[in-house]
Amino acid sequence: MAEGINGNIEAYKFQNPQLQAYDTDGNGELSIFEIENISDQEGIEILFNEINTESTEEQVASLEAQLQSVKNEQGIISNIWNGIKCATGIGSSTNKCEKAIEDFKNGSISYEEASTIISEFQTKQKNSVNLVSNIATGVAAVAVVGSAVMTGGLSLGVIGAAAGVGAATKAGLKFADRATNKVEGDALDGKQIAKDALSGAVDGAISVATMGIGTAAVTGKTVATQTVKQTIIQGAKRGALDGAISGAVTGASDYTIEAAFEDDVQFNIGDLTKSTLTNAAGGALAGGVMGGATSGIQYKNMNAILTKRQTKFSNLTKEQIAELTDQANSLHSKYSKNLKKASSSTEDAFKGIDGIEITSRPKSSNSIFEKLAKKLEDGEISVIDEKSCLEAIGDGVGIRVQMKSLTPTEAKTLIESKLENTGITYDDFVKYLSGDKSGFSKEMLTSLDAVQPSVINALKEAQTADTFNALVAGIRNGDISITELNNYGNDLSSYFTNRQLQEIADAYPNGKLDIVSKMDKDFAFEHSDVSLDGDKTVVKTDKLNLTEKGAIKKSGYTSTQMNTKYSFDDSINGELQIRGKEVNQFADVEHIPYDIRQNKITDLDTEYAPIYDTIKSMSKDSYKQYNQYLTDVYNWLRLKELGIEAAEPVLRGTFTTEAGQVISDEAMQMLTRSGLTNFAKSLH
Repeated sequence: MAEGINGNIEAYKFQNPQLQAYDTDGNGELSIFEIENISDQEGIEILFNEINTESTEEQVASLEAQLQSVKNEQGIISNIWNGIKCATGIGSSTNKCEKAIEDFKNGSISYEEASTIISEFQTKQKNSVNLVSNIATGVAAVAVVGSAVMTGGLSLGVIGAAAGVGAATKAGLKFADRATNKVEGDALDGKQIAKDALSGAVDGAISVATMGIGTAAVTGKTVATQTVKQTIIQGAKRGALDGAISGAVTGASDYTIEAAFEDDVQFNIGDLTKSTLTNAAGGALAGGVMGGATSGIQYKNMNAILTKRQTKFSNLTKEQIAELTDQANSLHSKYSKNLKKASSSTEDAFKGIDGIEITSRPKSSNSIFEKLAKKLEDGEISVIDEKSCLEAIGDGVGIRVQMKSLTPTEAKTLIESKLENTGITYDDFVKYLSGDKSGFSKEMLTSLDAVQPSVINALKEAQTADTFNALVAGIRNGDISITELNNYGNDLSSYFTNRQLQEIADAYPNGKLDIVSKMDKDFAFEHSDVSLDGDKTVVKTDKLNLTEKGAIKKSGYTSTQMNTKYSFDDSINGELQIRGKEVNQFADVEHIPYDIRQNKITDLDTEYAPIYDTIKSMSKDSYKQYNQYLTDVYNWLRLKELGIEAAEPVLRGTFTTEAGQVISDEAMQMLTRSGLTNFAKSLH
């Protein structure tokens, strides 16, 4: 027994009087030789108790120091995760580590068992931070570039963008966690930042690449044929698959990167497998929860959309609403995927023109649905399939060219040159154009009436010259393919002159070009083949079929709009718009009153409530009066674009409802140019 003691003691300082007799050299310590002389059992037990007490205190201190070191490593993510585990009692936590130390104190577990519990907590916390970071990285990448995948498919550019988002997200999250711990200098560990960025890049790219495997949007058909419970279960399964695949790959990449960066980590196939499986399991769990929750939310949102649309188009069945909704979403996706192809040749045609701005957009799902539903109600389409729906949408891809305005100096120079030898001054002409005809003699008014068309046409052609030349060249070389042209507006507000329209028609390669435009007098006089067909004035040449009907809108709306086709897919119908920047700003908000009057916007569209009742209840005469104000605004804006400054039109008069009630000035002010502009801004 003394040998056993000798094996555990180097020098034992004792204070127990019963053992002091064995201290033969009187130095207050028992040497190994002196311990050999201990013969009585009581002395041995006392010795053991003293040794164990001293040893236990040291080991408790060691365990507490080990736990404190682990706590110091915990940053914001680690602490939140630990707090959740402490609250729920699930998994390793500081609470369980502290309990392990207490259990060791009272002899329930060994020192090695307590130390292992703390070590496992440390490892699981690190893994948890990695898992949370991986999930957040994947979510961030999908959130930023996921819509590009859904609309345009995978590409190197999309994957590269996802990798960039992933690198920034993971490196940022891990940095934030380290920056909030108590380990000095841990946050700025360059090698760790590099590892996190590389790992995040892989995580982001993989998450976006696999998002289509396990997830699927809830469709109209889903809501029409499934319960929300079935949809959630389906979404959970898909999400779990997606998460498992993504988690497995990110787990493998995390381990491989760690082994590549750290000299003391040797690559081991067993550890690689463990990391892969652990992350796959975590990814499947997270993906399942997210997939189920997302599907449930999508189901609720889609159901609300279908219910709203069913109310608006009550003549259509629930099944028809669901089919049209899915077709609208599918067509929007098709237009989005082909937007770049559709716009590139058009943009090339107008490239380099000074002061122009070119924008493009795919027609929105809601706009597509509205048009399809209206056409189905009116009998214009009878079969709900992709071919019929594509043919019914004339502007699936929209491209808009905005031209700069003439400067006042440019306009004055041109006007004065056109007025030379007429006896009309520049100031007289501007006064006349602004609507002020006071002080002019009858002869002067006759002269002004006679000269106005040629001056206005000269100003129009000056503003549109570069854009017009590029358009004609684009039609001739095949960059732009048009099938119809609408030159909306009156003699003042329209953009292209009839002479320019004839040149566009001459460039048209497929027979006669159908054009809708208000015919100016000079052009009509040049053609002996002008004919009347009902309420339409028609000019037909070898290349041109021009009609006036529909050229002038009640609101005075102006724009040159062309129906376009694309060589890469002739099933896609596009629209090319050309107009000035001043008009563009107003035209984007002026359509709101029109859409309300045409029931494109209904009382179900609650965001329009502040102006809906005013517009909807307005009497026919008052709405006609209001349209005249809108026309005056368009004319004023066109004058500005042509370099002529005039006073902005003011909305005046009394406006009433169909029931004869006077509409307040406050309500009408919301329908002015500035009022509509401010209201439109509030919608976004």
